[in-house]
Amino acid sequence: MRKIKMIVTLVALMMTTTVSAQTDKDYQSYPHNFIGIQGGMMKNYSGILPDRKFSPEVAISLGRFFIPEVGARLTAAGTKWTADVPGVGDYDSKMLDLSLDLLLNFSNIFFPNRHNTVNVIGVAGMPWQMAAPHTYVDTYGGSTVQGYEKWNSGWKGGGMVEFDVAKHFGVNLEVGSMYVHNRQHSANNKDRWWPYAMAGLTYKFGFKKAKKEEPVVIKEYVAPTPAPAPAAVEKKPEPKPQPAVVAPAPQTKKEEVKAPEKIERNVFFVINKSDVNDKEQSKLAEVVAFAKANPNAKFTVTGYADKGTGTAAVNKRIAEQRAQSVKTKLVYSGIEATRISTSSKGDTVQPFANNDDNRVVIIIGEE
Repeated sequence: MRKIKMIVTLVALMMTTTVSAQTDKDYQSYPHNFIGIQGGMMKNYSGILPDRKFSPEVAISLGRFFIPEVGARLTAAGTKWTADVPGVGDYDSKMLDLSLDLLLNFSNIFFPNRHNTVNVIGVAGMPWQMAAPHTYVDTYGGSTVQGYEKWNSGWKGGGMVEFDVAKHFGVNLEVGSMYVHNRQHSANNKDRWWPYAMAGLTYKFGFKKAKKEEPVVIKEYVAPTPAPAPAAVEKKPEPKPQPAVVAPAPQTKKEEVKAPEKIERNVFFVINKSDVNDKEQSKLAEVVAFAKANPNAKFTVTGYADKGTGTAAVNKRIAEQRAQSVKTKLVYSGIEATRISTSSKGDTVQPFANNDDNRVVIIIGEE
């Protein structure tokens, strides 16, 4: 019972280290394929011979995460170990294990809709083990058997902590044990426990491109130009013996109504970024042109962050950085700093219905 409590406590501590971060969503993390290599130590407990020393073990695996929570892999592992048999000699063995494993990502189960850079993964599998040619001492039969080869089945359980260090690469630490049923019917042959611990590197591939949604653009309103007033019709003089010259009525010119000058532009950002990308530079150029044409116009620059990722403190900071980055660009392009005021809403205000569109800075300029 004490061991079970210690294991549960260890898993809980590892779960609390799970970190959520905003990352570039130009690709979808799931589904994806992966290839892994691992190296470490193992130990064999059979209940017959003295406990073996820890022996080296290497493994290679090929797998796929179908959804963020569930994946599978096929693993091939090899090891070589030696034990001393009192009064007989050495027991040398080379072992090959093939295992089909189910993978459950508890970080994605308990922290969905985030990119978890630290993942706690449970491993449950069905191994098949073969002893390559070696010398096996059969004390029940009183003979030495050369080249004993049989496939033995069993089950495997363990856990792995994986750290994402880049889009395609991760490092991991895995511990667990295999329980292998021995098919040799010698009286002294028993089933085996194979505890192991390995560390390794994972290469991930096969990501799908994320579908990018077109941002909502608020068009500038321009008031229609009023039609010119009709010209006055000159009256023809009535026939008289001496026609009088009638001066034409003065034409009244209607004063034109000038539409209020205003511009509004939405500058969108990549997740967790505050730099204005090349795609959005044209919007800043439009604001600069408006400022030059309207020297009395003032500008407000308001930064936002999406509520679906990060924390309130992180989102407040990134929204302020975005607003300041846009102001710096405008000042560098020729707009006086005194004409620009900045503010930050963080994730407290979401101007757009689509979550990703709220990574935005809204610029409003008017006289």
